[in-house]
Amino acid sequence: MASNFLVTSCTTISSSPSKFSQSPSQISVRAKRIDNFKVNCEVKNNTMNHEDEGKYFPGRRNVLLGLGGLYGAANFMGVTNEPFALGAPVPPPDLSTCSSASLPDGSPVPFTCCPPLPKDLSNIPTYKLPNVSKVKIRPAAHKVTQEYIAKYSSAIQKMKSLDKDDPLNFMQQANIHCAYCNTGYKELGFPGVPLQVHFSWLFFPFHRWYLYFFERILGSLIDDDTFALPFWNYDSQAGMQMPSLYNVVNSPLYDPNRNQNHYPPNVVDLGFTTIDLDASDQQKINNNLTMMYRQMLTNAPCPQLFFGNPIRGGEQPIRGMGTIENIPHNAVHRWVGNPNNKFRENMGTFYSAARDPIFYAHHANIDRMWTIWKTLGGKRRDFTDRDWLDSAFLFYDENRTLVKVRVEDCINNEKLGYKYEEVPIPWKNFRPVPRKQKVKKLKAKSVKAATKVFPSRLNKTLSFSIKRPKISRTSEDKEIEEELLVFKDMTFDENEYIRFDVFMNEDEGVKAKVLDRAEYVGSFANLPHMHDGAAGGQNTTSSIPASMSLAITEILEDLGLEDEEDIVVVLVPHSGGKQITIGSVEINTFACAD
Repeated sequence: MASNFLVTSCTTISSSPSKFSQSPSQISVRAKRIDNFKVNCEVKNNTMNHEDEGKYFPGRRNVLLGLGGLYGAANFMGVTNEPFALGAPVPPPDLSTCSSASLPDGSPVPFTCCPPLPKDLSNIPTYKLPNVSKVKIRPAAHKVTQEYIAKYSSAIQKMKSLDKDDPLNFMQQANIHCAYCNTGYKELGFPGVPLQVHFSWLFFPFHRWYLYFFERILGSLIDDDTFALPFWNYDSQAGMQMPSLYNVVNSPLYDPNRNQNHYPPNVVDLGFTTIDLDASDQQKINNNLTMMYRQMLTNAPCPQLFFGNPIRGGEQPIRGMGTIENIPHNAVHRWVGNPNNKFRENMGTFYSAARDPIFYAHHANIDRMWTIWKTLGGKRRDFTDRDWLDSAFLFYDENRTLVKVRVEDCINNEKLGYKYEEVPIPWKNFRPVPRKQKVKKLKAKSVKAATKVFPSRLNKTLSFSIKRPKISRTSEDKEIEEELLVFKDMTFDENEYIRFDVFMNEDEGVKAKVLDRAEYVGSFANLPHMHDGAAGGQNTTSSIPASMSLAITEILEDLGLEDEEDIVVVLVPHSGGKQITIGSVEINTFACAD
């Protein structure tokens, strides 16, 4: 599908030759020369009035053109079967330059994550969705039958028994996640830009496509096109334990690299730090439901907050996770991973996570969150931004054909042929209430202002006051703009699992283990991860600052603070606090996308 952008005139001036052959080596040269082009384009948006979209075009180094530049690079890999989109979607990976991925400490993994390559890379077809005669139902893992478990186990065993170089082999499938997430891939046409599918709006669509093909491959191996992956229903009390089907030693669904202390009857902790919460099971359950309410409702009224920050083709990876990628996604990975290994393999770190079959049940539930979120009303809907819709990935299908897929083709899960078993969703009605019936408003003048506290390392509980740009907002104001508590320029050690909680209208004596109350605003969690700048064993403190935005309109209402000019905020570090520095914290208002 072509972009909605219409180029009415373009003039290209270059100090470098503008015509190149189609060899991989020259594509690399061409990509480096894109910066030398000066492009003068008048761009009109013929369907949408997105002012920011126009800004992405003239001055961007990835005007993706040159003009034959990136278009030629894309053609080399056969990924432009449709009219060329004059925007900046993230292109698929350049498979011809896949490199060894890296561990969080910068050392190379003891194997390559790169998939086997097909004989012909010159014409990779765009995937055509098969006709759906009947929508499959992905079941809740804690409710599956023995018959289902036998079928699922057989499929995984067959996948593990395939030749090690077969792209459908279980380890090869697991390596897909490693290559896309640990700097194994670079963006096609941008050899200096690692392709990263976490920390941005690519997170949900990439993992949806990943599970889609994994599920179809399993079904083909047992000759059952009705087979559907299970989802781990940890957002409901009934599913808040590690599903029993994954806990049978000698089963192909079992993985010894898990935290042995977290098997049933232990309740999953969606706010896991590195130490198990010293609290009753009921408190853990209440905390979990509160966090789900915050991440799906309070903090996710807009697509920008739910999906994460936009990223455009040719941009260096950014760090702006959506709510669900942050919590519960990162916390569940860490809770399952083996604490006796350096990086909590397998689930506890990106490069090895997909080696554990439970990974796919975890991500099926994350994918389910996407489907639920869009039913919650307000402005909770998918992006209409062409750069998101036209971003693309490459996968092997069940016939071992390498295909290109686009984000736009996966946003309706039922068109992909599946939906989720209906189960209770208790967190929908778990809006937390204030700790005390009559809220005592803390005097902001008694604590330091945020401007005097930050930048600061989070090596202890921090209390500060922060000024609001607008007070006593009307219902109409709130409908137009969300009020956000924004954490900027957060830098941290990539090797560390880092988590801190945010509270409002509390002092430093806050009861940090009790989250089921209105004073709890949200959390930040980082899963140990390798970024490209740390390759070769360099210092792995992120050179790419992270950000986090928490929506506080609802919380201000619940705490009766709407008329306050200043509010008190408390940050409680739980893990890795010495390894994170927060540049600044502020409150601003933000217009959700329509």
